Amino acid sequence: MKFMMSYSWTPDPQRRAEGLARFARSGGVPPHGIRLLGRWTAADLGSGFALVETEDPGRLAEFAYQWSDLMALDFAPVLDDAQLAAVLPRAAG
Repeated sequence: MKFMMSYSWTPDPQRRAEGLARFARSGGVPPHGIRLLGRWTAADLGSGFALVETEDPGRLAEFAYQWSDLMALDFAPVLDDAQLAAVLPRAAG
């Protein structure tokens, strides 16, 4: 299943600096079992989004734990257009 992860830094410049340094060291690679499909960061470096895919929600918790000391994280399950098209006839039924 695909999940959109949104993240934002607290207004603490020290935490943001530590987060960017951690990203530079690790590449922000998610744990085994999560496939990173794309990541976008706001031009002001204050927030961003990542599209990930996993069948194990526990992996999302593991990923969040790696970063939640420095930023706020939210995960939302998402559907692509083909998946939505398959759901709409059932939902409208």
